Amino acid sequence: MESATSILILVIISSMVAHGLVLECVEGNSGYYNNNQNCTFHDVNIDDISNVVSFRASYYSRYNFQFINSVLIEIPKKIFEAYSSVRTLYVADCGIEIVSRYTFERATELLFLNLSGNILAELNNYVFTGASQLNILDLSYNNISKIEEKAFNNLNVLTTLFLTGNKLKALNDDVFSHLPNMRKLYAAKNELQTLQSGLFQFNTLLTMLFLQSNQLVFMDKDLFSGVNEMDYLWLSNNSLTSFDFNGLKVKRVNLIRNKLQKVKLSPNVEKLYLNNNSISEITADDFKELKLTLLSVTWNNLTSMDGIDEISSLEVLDLSHNKIGALKLSSFASLKNLADLNLEDTKITNLQHGTFSQLTLLKRLDISYNNLNRIDLDIFTSSHLIQEMFIEGNRLKEINYEELRKIFPSLSKISIADNNWNCSFLTRMIRSLNTQSIAVGGFKSENLIADKTNVKGIYCTDSTNPLNAWNITAQHLDKYLNSTAPIFDSTEIKQIMQNAIDDISKFNEQRAAIANKSDNIEGEIYDLTKKLLSLENQIIDVKKSILDVQMSQLANATNETYVSNDLKKIMLEINELTLSKLKQTKEEMEFKYYQQSFKNDKLEEKITSTAEKLILLSKQIDQTRSSSFLSHNSMELKAPSTTEAASGSSGSTQIMMVLILIALIALIAIVVMAIYRNRLPFGRKRGERYGTSNTLATMVDDM
Repeated sequence: MESATSILILVIISSMVAHGLVLECVEGNSGYYNNNQNCTFHDVNIDDISNVVSFRASYYSRYNFQFINSVLIEIPKKIFEAYSSVRTLYVADCGIEIVSRYTFERATELLFLNLSGNILAELNNYVFTGASQLNILDLSYNNISKIEEKAFNNLNVLTTLFLTGNKLKALNDDVFSHLPNMRKLYAAKNELQTLQSGLFQFNTLLTMLFLQSNQLVFMDKDLFSGVNEMDYLWLSNNSLTSFDFNGLKVKRVNLIRNKLQKVKLSPNVEKLYLNNNSISEITADDFKELKLTLLSVTWNNLTSMDGIDEISSLEVLDLSHNKIGALKLSSFASLKNLADLNLEDTKITNLQHGTFSQLTLLKRLDISYNNLNRIDLDIFTSSHLIQEMFIEGNRLKEINYEELRKIFPSLSKISIADNNWNCSFLTRMIRSLNTQSIAVGGFKSENLIADKTNVKGIYCTDSTNPLNAWNITAQHLDKYLNSTAPIFDSTEIKQIMQNAIDDISKFNEQRAAIANKSDNIEGEIYDLTKKLLSLENQIIDVKKSILDVQMSQLANATNETYVSNDLKKIMLEINELTLSKLKQTKEEMEFKYYQQSFKNDKLEEKITSTAEKLILLSKQIDQTRSSSFLSHNSMELKAPSTTEAASGSSGSTQIMMVLILIALIALIAIVVMAIYRNRLPFGRKRGERYGTSNTLATMVDDM
């Protein structure tokens, strides 16, 4: 109670006389107008219920009373006899165990009662009788596990009730029936499992209901049938598997962290939070009639925007961490009022011209962590009002940063971290963004970027040392792996693990690129070798033609010496030609072996792929057989011997055929490889330079 603690310090005279403990408020030194409202009792200790407590009233009227650092066991009811005008009583954290039926008999002026943080275990019938003007009652953070149905009897004007942080498992159907003016009910952090349909039938004015962090698994659809219209309904952190919005008249609904799989929307809901569920489908009688302005469905199982793309009233849409996939050109055509769109980690693969053309009011756009290789900013030309843009966590190597201010004249922030920026490009981009007065987001803390290539805390690639990034990440991991101290803050370790995953992804990309280049080089070597052999054949043919000419000339010669010298020369050339031909034959044979090896590698890849498909097929056959068994269980019970025999025989035969086929293909592959690879003399075997292991150690060694 702020007014009771902020005005003055009161002197309390307490004395032990024959009739017990006497407490009195005495005028302080701060002036008349500051003293006539509040009374604070410090360090009062009444640890025995038999102690008699009385109050000595002063001349001035008091309205607001509180006990600080005190132990009371129960509320001294004589306070209402001594001060008939008590309006506010603050007795929080006083160790109160019970409230008797007669405590508030004379509390006719009491408006606010704070009993929070005590150790009350139950509320009995008529316990608040006399406090007929009570407006706010705070019973939060006690040990209340039971409330009798007439406990709140006579509290006809009560508007706000706090029951948060107790041990309630159920509520009686009529427990709130005596609170016709109740507008706000706080019952979070209890152990409630279900609520009966008639619980709020007499609370027509209820506007706020907070039931988060309970154990609710079901809510009757008629639970709110008696309520006119609510502003807030908070049901987060429960175990609800379904929720019927049909007929629900509430503006804001929070169902975060439940177990929902399917949701049907109501025309009356304006703001809906469905984060961290298992929702795969959202339905409505007519999406176009909905009044939703905010829809948050992060961390669910949505695979499309079907239905959502028709809610024209939406201003804020958060679909992050769903598997939406490819966007349609019409995905946002009807969402012309969108001002905030979050598509983080939604597996979108395409950003086409026209997809965002209708979002002329968009001010915040998040397309981060979608592994996009390229973003053409001209796609968002229609969204010229964008103020914040998030593109981190993709595979971007460059963007047209010089045109940002022209395309988005209102842009004030852009987050660009966790991309594949080159350090030089990133430096130029940040310098340009600073010049354009655009704040750059996505910076990491210094302990995460220490000794790692970065520009002001944003990672970038250094082509001179491709292993540097991973080495630094490994050092950070070693710091935790070699430490025996417990980890209290997981923020840093989560970021380090994400860095490791990103580094591994980059290594995989580099290995794939190297393997692709290797295949291209080997293909070029193959072509060049083939051309070389062809040229050598042509050279041999030319030499043979020359020898034929020389032989014809020799036949017509008359000088014996000339004939003898030419004959020796021709014989040497014929010998060389013969050797060349033999060498050529050898090289052709080696080339044929290499060519066959190349074909064998391709065959091996096909065999492996086919084997994997066959194994998958065998599993599907087995699953089909199992599901068939379950779906036709009744038929099998009627004829167990025949059905089981047929099913078992059929399934076993299919599986055996698949296994035999796999074994046969593997055997053929082994034989073929044994024949050709062991006899391959043409240099090193294909792929020998590049290992096929996917382990991190192999990737690092090969780089």
